[in-house]
Amino acid sequence: MSKRNDAFFKEKKPWSIVKDELLACYFKPYVTKILTTHKPLVYVDGFAGKGKFEDGNNGSPLIALDIVNECVSATSVISSSITAYFIDLNYADDLHKNLPQQNRVIIISGAYEDTIENILSQKEGCNIFLYIDPYGIKALQHSLFKTFAKRAFNSIELLINLNSFGFIREACHVLGKDYAKDMENDFFDDLVEYDTTEFDTSAKSIEELSAIAGGDYWIKIINEYKSGKYNGYEAEKIFADQYYKKLQESYQYVLNMPLRIKQGQRPKYRMVHATNHPDGCILMADNICTRWESWQNIQKDRQPGLFEEDHEENIIDSDRIKKDLCTLLPSFTKETQINIFLAEFFSKYGPYCKSGIINGVIKGMEQNTEVVIRRNPSKTPTGKPSGFLSFDNEKQAYIRSAT
Repeated sequence: MSKRNDAFFKEKKPWSIVKDELLACYFKPYVTKILTTHKPLVYVDGFAGKGKFEDGNNGSPLIALDIVNECVSATSVISSSITAYFIDLNYADDLHKNLPQQNRVIIISGAYEDTIENILSQKEGCNIFLYIDPYGIKALQHSLFKTFAKRAFNSIELLINLNSFGFIREACHVLGKDYAKDMENDFFDDLVEYDTTEFDTSAKSIEELSAIAGGDYWIKIINEYKSGKYNGYEAEKIFADQYYKKLQESYQYVLNMPLRIKQGQRPKYRMVHATNHPDGCILMADNICTRWESWQNIQKDRQPGLFEEDHEENIIDSDRIKKDLCTLLPSFTKETQINIFLAEFFSKYGPYCKSGIINGVIKGMEQNTEVVIRRNPSKTPTGKPSGFLSFDNEKQAYIRSAT
């Protein structure tokens, strides 16, 4: 059960601002697009908190509601059914005070893991968006995500704050393998947590961690970390990669954005996005890149770096992009929608640059006959060859390997 932590809501921290920016900048075009499906949208904030910080900053509930209201006011779509659920075990009264009283707003006093299945029951045919920023890690039950993916929703998307270092810390505790004391400050000093999840060394705790991770693969990772095969940061990265692969068993496209508290530091959290829709994957990938640029400005006090880096602090250049494209293309011997190809790229290699940059490299490869692009329409209204790389109702681009 989550504990009260009133001090958590006194001031909105920079990392929380970036998280909510990631939500807001994706959610607005998402809602605009979803309205055109003429299917109901069910938005769920599983750990809504108070809705507003004491310093006056809006929390995720008000940010989401403002976007919903703006999109509904701007749309010409008549049937725009949107219901927003806000769940919190301790602060439902604060939510009633801070959120507008609207028919689409439903506030639930309870725990996410105890209420979410009831909320989503009989929501077949709806578009579902789950924002899961949990108190601790216990609520991240992988079985729930797997169950949701099998439901007959029109679509479902997840945006999850994965406290991967918190998982590593508790995994060490459970296996009786304390993390190295000389790494303690570097690991956890800046790890801001609403509710630190604590496990013991019992078999039940091992089962609970496996339920969170979606398997027991984490045990091997911790044992190899303690044997010195790799350090704690490498253990975290390996765990995160395995976690994404587990999600990909249920969701076709999975992306993540590592969040660092300080420049040059390894990530303390990872925002994870899961969807089965290629356009949603591309939109989130571009959004992650934009948010990473913003976060770099905060970390570097707006001083430009010598080289452009991705969210994993790897150098970005056209050679790297082309190398990854050349590795992926042999799997596409048949024509494939360009949006599906780009989503596969991001899901395989991560959102390390925007889709427009990748398209630029693809066009260069097309000119060198290294890739084949078919466009419909093939000509512009003025009779010139089309050059677009997009896929929608009016323009469709298809890609395949040249070999």
